[in-house]
Amino acid sequence: MRTSPSSLVSRMITMAANPDMADGGDTRPASRVQKIVWAAQAAKLHSGLAAVVAHQIECKVAAELDAMELPEVFFTSLEVAGRVVTCDLDASGTASIFGLIDPSEYDELVEEAGDDALFGVDWDGVYVTPARTRH
Repeated sequence: MRTSPSSLVSRMITMAANPDMADGGDTRPASRVQKIVWAAQAAKLHSGLAAVVAHQIECKVAAELDAMELPEVFFTSLEVAGRVVTCDLDASGTASIFGLIDPSEYDELVEEAGDDALFGVDWDGVYVTPARTRH
């Protein structure tokens, strides 16, 4: 398994949200992306994207989340098509895309968040609530 910085942060967030997991590990099988939903802010931007760009984003999100091989991904971000995409994956295989952020704006959000940025930064600030969406 390839371990990226995003998957390491996602594992840290998963363990913080599930303290029992740190003792024996999470024995649930890895989730695979079954469907992708565009949440509020991202959905507004989705309608203005060319179909090919939306497809590229969805393919990259699915590939990255699947590659993490985790039962759930509470929050991660990845860069694709000139944007930082914030997303999660629930145990039933639903990936949610929360935000499409300009990389320079994302850098500013991370800098402003300081150490809290380890929990993830979305367009509306520090991501501190695991399971924002459950489908």
